[in-house]
Amino acid sequence: MVKAYDEVPREDTGNVDIDEWVRELCIAHEELDADEICKACRFVHGLPRGVAYLDNGVALAQLVAELKMDTASVLAALVYRPLREQAASEKDIVRKLGSETAHIVGAVVRMATTSLLEMSNTPMQTSEARDQVENVRRMLVSLIDDARVAVLKLAERVIALRAAKNSSHERKKRIAQEVNLIFAPLANRLGIWRLKWELEDLALRYLQPDVYMQIAKQLDGRRAERESQVQEIVSLIEAKLLKAGIDAVVSGRAKNIFSIWRKMRAKNIGLDEVYDVRAFRVLVPDIAHCYATLGVIHTQWQHIPTEFDDYITVPKENGYRSIHTAVMGADGRTLEVQIRTHAMHEESELGVCAHWSYKDTANEDEPYTQKMNWLRQVVEWHEETQEFALGGGDVLNEELRNRIQEERIFVYTPKGHVLDLTTGATPLDFAYRVHTEIGHRCRGARVDGETVPLNIPLATGQCVEIITGEEQQPLRSWLEPYLGYARTARAREKIQSWFRGEGYENGRRTGENLLLELTDRLGLDFPDEESLHTAATHLGFESAERFLYAYGVGDCHSLDVVDAMYPSHENVHQLDLLTTVDDRETQSRRTYRVEVTAEDRVGLLRDITVILSDLHTPLVSNTGWLDPLTGRAEIGLELQIQNLHGLASVIEHLRHIEGVLAAKRIVG
Repeated sequence: MVKAYDEVPREDTGNVDIDEWVRELCIAHEELDADEICKACRFVHGLPRGVAYLDNGVALAQLVAELKMDTASVLAALVYRPLREQAASEKDIVRKLGSETAHIVGAVVRMATTSLLEMSNTPMQTSEARDQVENVRRMLVSLIDDARVAVLKLAERVIALRAAKNSSHERKKRIAQEVNLIFAPLANRLGIWRLKWELEDLALRYLQPDVYMQIAKQLDGRRAERESQVQEIVSLIEAKLLKAGIDAVVSGRAKNIFSIWRKMRAKNIGLDEVYDVRAFRVLVPDIAHCYATLGVIHTQWQHIPTEFDDYITVPKENGYRSIHTAVMGADGRTLEVQIRTHAMHEESELGVCAHWSYKDTANEDEPYTQKMNWLRQVVEWHEETQEFALGGGDVLNEELRNRIQEERIFVYTPKGHVLDLTTGATPLDFAYRVHTEIGHRCRGARVDGETVPLNIPLATGQCVEIITGEEQQPLRSWLEPYLGYARTARAREKIQSWFRGEGYENGRRTGENLLLELTDRLGLDFPDEESLHTAATHLGFESAERFLYAYGVGDCHSLDVVDAMYPSHENVHQLDLLTTVDDRETQSRRTYRVEVTAEDRVGLLRDITVILSDLHTPLVSNTGWLDPLTGRAEIGLELQIQNLHGLASVIEHLRHIEGVLAAKRIVG
């Protein structure tokens, strides 16, 4: 376990004795780089509030080192708190300790746990739940890239739980619920039982203190008696195995309190009936000795057939291997015995940490390869959360699993970095997710090497490459919701912020120009002052100028403007009017003539007809020709559309087909 506060080497001032602590750490863990760890400690100590940060960092680093993590992970543990509290930046860490450390600690900080469960403000429940689930998804995606990130986060939660003992009841409950829903199941999945047990026990202590203290008191009350009995049985097992020629290390252990409570609850039994409160572990050199030991144990005591599991022949999903058996002791009470090799024991305590081999993947052993194959598919993880829910967590678990499965997609940059987006997000959303400047300069995209429109929905597993121009110039049409370019709030906010940054007068002029272009495409006259004022009032603006500014910066959209400006479909040319009768219903439609000008290319007419089909717009007829001077295609369309709203929508969609230069209504 982590050293207690008073056991950490300290100077007369009470501060951590950096040199002595690092010396002791590196004696215990020879693979660590003492110079780098000293450098990190002095970097943290020199920060504002550095003494407090170093105390926290030493506790976390000690635990990470005992999990047999590498030097970069220990360094990340030391600088986690100052980075989390913005006392240091990732650039500072890169400069002082290298990019590898900065990558690990940066990823852990980005997993900050906004509570899924502390939802006292009802209107915020949905957004708070979504925030937490997105954090879980980030954790799982980071886990695919580098499992050290998840291990460090689990260790950080252990330290946080220990430190929470003096916190408010609400805080203890919140972080304990997070542990039960997310972190303890993940520790189980990774096979890091060393962390899993402590996470579970501390969470139970905060969530159900009466239950925890009752079990702890019963265990403590019989501690001397139990320890005496355990030592007698340990000595007996050692003697029997030695006689059989088996070199073994035997120990008695107390099952963790959460496991005892869970078994008592599941079987509705008392503490005396829990088989493995008295439990023993036997470590032997190899698998052959595991089964030989099993024979000795079953010869000495009566075996309970229903309490036998061979996880060596059939390992658990997380890679755990051991033989579990239960026998009836001389006093008529049940004993649990676990039998495993020394290597299996290290794996059971440390899980994926026991197989760290970042430097030479060519020499990975098979169990580690299997674990890493699982890690690459870990986004499908969700099953364990249900079992660990306490205090009404079932509904939240269901929400968590549903959102994990349905609300996010994961796409890759060409360099292999994984980014998460909401379902339905587009390449333009991806560009703004990478960086605001990339979004502003976005001019096109390739998905899995193929050029695609910027408004096509992305899917998990795709590789997205953004094509950029030299200047930042977002397009106002990206904000039109019916075109589907920017579907995430982040992208829309960034685009609108850019247009607002151009100033009020520029925004008003942009709105005026947009309205002029819109009316021209629809074959209508530009509205007079009275019509502008009427439209502004209809849309909730105090003046025509405020309306034009709002239109320019994207606070209102083209189809809304059409509806407000022409509510009675005024100024529609009488020759356009045609009534059509459908077999199912009678409805008024108008035949509009639209002309499309485009660069000639194969598939142009097909793309036009696809758009019309998607918009449920009947095509009465079409004509086409090439302009002999420009070589451009001129396509005439006769379309049946109910109103100006529908016409505006069709024209806007046609304008955004690849190669289309213009699309407008022809009157007369």
